[in-house]
Amino acid sequence: MLFYDRDTAIQAVEDESSSLIKVPKNIQRKQIVTAIDRIFAKGMEFEKGRQVRNPNRSNARYHLTKPIKIENLKASFDVYEIQKIALMNGEKVDNKKLAKAIGLKVECRVKDEAYDAAYEARIVSVAISRKKKLAIDAIANVVEGKFI
Repeated sequence: MLFYDRDTAIQAVEDESSSLIKVPKNIQRKQIVTAIDRIFAKGMEFEKGRQVRNPNRSNARYHLTKPIKIENLKASFDVYEIQKIALMNGEKVDNKKLAKAIGLKVECRVKDEAYDAAYEARIVSVAISRKKKLAIDAIANVVEGKFI
């Protein structure tokens, strides 16, 4: 704001939340800007960079990229629990026994492939391995304070 009368300038000086700057009319605009920047640098502190909100204080409801299926999570923890109990008892459990214990049924996705015992064992093994990994990752993330 420009003040041409004395009373307004005196009020600005007495106000703690504002600063009054005297600028001579015979200097260039660039010199005025650098002088004002120097005054602000001495008297005020500004945060440099882009202003960003703290995400920890956000109230936003985040959506997951893919929905969690409770049945899948329960089956994963069942596989993990059965395997943990078997290891504590000194038994070795293979993936086929784990699949039978939780009632996992596999289906052939491609209809034209030959469906034999080796193919079924491979599908079961992959499915059980994924469930084990899901349970282990979920437990590790809970330790870190994340949810899946």
